Amino acid sequence: MKISGLMLLLASLPAFAQSDISGTAHVADGNTIHVATPDGVIKIRLQGIAVPDARQPGGNEATAFLEQYAEGEPVRCALDGTQFRDIKTGICYLAGQDIGAAVVRAGLARDCPAFSGGRYWPIERPEAQKLSLPGYCNPGGEEMRKGLDRRDFFP
Repeated sequence: MKISGLMLLLASLPAFAQSDISGTAHVADGNTIHVATPDGVIKIRLQGIAVPDARQPGGNEATAFLEQYAEGEPVRCALDGTQFRDIKTGICYLAGQDIGAAVVRAGLARDCPAFSGGRYWPIERPEAQKLSLPGYCNPGGEEMRKGLDRRDFFP
């Protein structure tokens, strides 16, 4: 009886296990892709990078770069079980190369240490310093103080 109760409890918990998906990339913006899989389309935010919105300087350039780099290409994404504003997050790869790292190397994105653990900091280009770093990249940042839902930042 105790084992079945434990299994029921575990089944009711959200799944935070990493999972992989593969499909064709369609670019939404500089850090979001839609992956067309045999089971449907999955919207994925590239985990650990900060890209300006389209209305900010550098946003359109990041989107154009990502479109040229990944649009229509086969990708594999390692989803980490978290979401950012109801979008699944993960590290996506094109031909074995980290797509987020490509955007950072191009100088069009910054490392977002609250989510990357500093993974992209060593490759961040000096010209990227002119791009604003959103407050959510640092836990407890300005966006959180402005009352955005904590679930927008953490699982």
